[in-house]
Amino acid sequence: MDNTQKINAQAMGHNGPIDFEVSVNNNQVTDLEIKQHSETPGIFDQVADKLRTNVLENQSFEIDAISGATVMSEAILESADQAVKEEGVQLPNKTKEQKQQEEEVQADVVVIGGGEAGLVAASKALTAGKKVVLLEKNGYLGGATILNGSNVTATGSKTAEKIFGESAKKDSPEALAADVSNESLETNDENLTQVMTENIGDAIDFISDFAGLEYVKAQTQTPEHTIDRQIELPSSSSYELIKKVSEAFTKKGGQIFLDARVEHVLQDDDGKVTGVLAKGRQRTLTVYADAIILSSGGYGANLEMRGKESRGLDYYGPQTSTGDAYEFLAPLDLQTKNIGWYKVYPHGVEVKPGIAKLTTYASKKATDMGAIYVNRKGERIVNESDVYAKLRNAVLKQPDKVAFLVMDKRTWQEFYHLLVLHDFTEEEIRQYFANDGKKSPIFVHGSLKEVAQKAGINASVLRETLKNYERYAARGNDEEFGRNSQFLHRYEGDELYVVEQRDRFATTLGGFVTGADLKLRTKDGKEVSNLWGAGEVIGGANGHDSMPSMMNTWSISSGFVAANNALLKLK
Repeated sequence: MDNTQKINAQAMGHNGPIDFEVSVNNNQVTDLEIKQHSETPGIFDQVADKLRTNVLENQSFEIDAISGATVMSEAILESADQAVKEEGVQLPNKTKEQKQQEEEVQADVVVIGGGEAGLVAASKALTAGKKVVLLEKNGYLGGATILNGSNVTATGSKTAEKIFGESAKKDSPEALAADVSNESLETNDENLTQVMTENIGDAIDFISDFAGLEYVKAQTQTPEHTIDRQIELPSSSSYELIKKVSEAFTKKGGQIFLDARVEHVLQDDDGKVTGVLAKGRQRTLTVYADAIILSSGGYGANLEMRGKESRGLDYYGPQTSTGDAYEFLAPLDLQTKNIGWYKVYPHGVEVKPGIAKLTTYASKKATDMGAIYVNRKGERIVNESDVYAKLRNAVLKQPDKVAFLVMDKRTWQEFYHLLVLHDFTEEEIRQYFANDGKKSPIFVHGSLKEVAQKAGINASVLRETLKNYERYAARGNDEEFGRNSQFLHRYEGDELYVVEQRDRFATTLGGFVTGADLKLRTKDGKEVSNLWGAGEVIGGANGHDSMPSMMNTWSISSGFVAANNALLKLK
């Protein structure tokens, strides 16, 4: 007889409540099903799957949380445990006492970090018939990549020819490199930029074939690129790449260890790096390898490493981006550069002190519909339809690094729809308005006088600003900033909605120093013979700023090149 009992429960995640259901039959948990959440899908899906497996295996909620998602997974486990006990269910608890296990692995190549660069590097080395081990400190894969879209450039690839046809021939590595240099104001490392632009074509074709990725033309071809060259996956999500590549890697014989945080490198008597030691909740893992590829990501969540340039900027990247490599590689005395550089974007709201959530899709839609940016003085500050770098810089120039997006009700409704679609919940938005402008994030609505008072904006100047803008919109000519007439729209009605806009960052642009071969270098200029870098951990390819799609471009191309160079060493 089926005596299945459905027990509903709720836990609080980073972005709002997580609703789930526990199925119990004869005091046995038979399922743990997530019903609704607003967490980052790429991370949450992996965490939820692993939690479900562990709960069913142990028949208990008193199990370890998932590394890198401790708060969220503990909240689910505690809420589930309480809900089941309240229903009088007594679980058998098959949890066994876990002792710290020690394990040794011999490999040809060990890759440190399971983000985009690491997975590409590991996959490339695997196809050469090498034994490859990938170590990831979190209980899930993806790194900072998991928060990004899948958009990337395809310059010089067969993929580009398929997608763009004859126009793909108009693009070249030299043209892409020129765009990179222009966007970064020539702060880029030309050698690394050349590595990126000359190899992204082969890298994209390789990883597409390896994992069955079907790229399409990106919906948005951003103006920073002088030619259409941006592609993306059908889902637009980088999680699609992470999932498909990792599945292909393990299916073809690669080995992935999660919850494996590298603590230090192993060296022989001559100082040569011979492997790494990694620790997790239940295992100490020693991996010996002839080649080590470092793709451990950035340091955005490490307040001690961040320089003065980050002051006043909100962080929206993973809290696990703590720059571990700078600690466990300290004995090698490696060169670093530009540690104070960050990839800064506009379109953020401060949901906690120093922590942002992005509003990119909603903000872009609002400006397309005619919304304007103002400062606390009530003055417009920028051509709202210009490239993101211009928006970002205009906000950075404000004394408090805050601007305000001013919308009518018609625009707000579209803005709201896109917020809810992308990581905001209806409840948290209601709470923002309930705060009435008294604390961040500022979300207010009402008459012009009311919103100005609540948001701390000069009402009389704002009134004059809107009056002038209405005149520009009516004439189809923005006399102040030259905004394209297709984005000039008159405001409808007297009710206004005002939402703060702050700059934010997730990606660090500084890192370890390498040459074109991506071998890491010591402070006295010597190459470490068998240690290569890839991805965010290496600084310079995109300079002090990067165009849209270029962080993924660097991750994929550098992972591909690092593996190729490691393979040459292993021959």
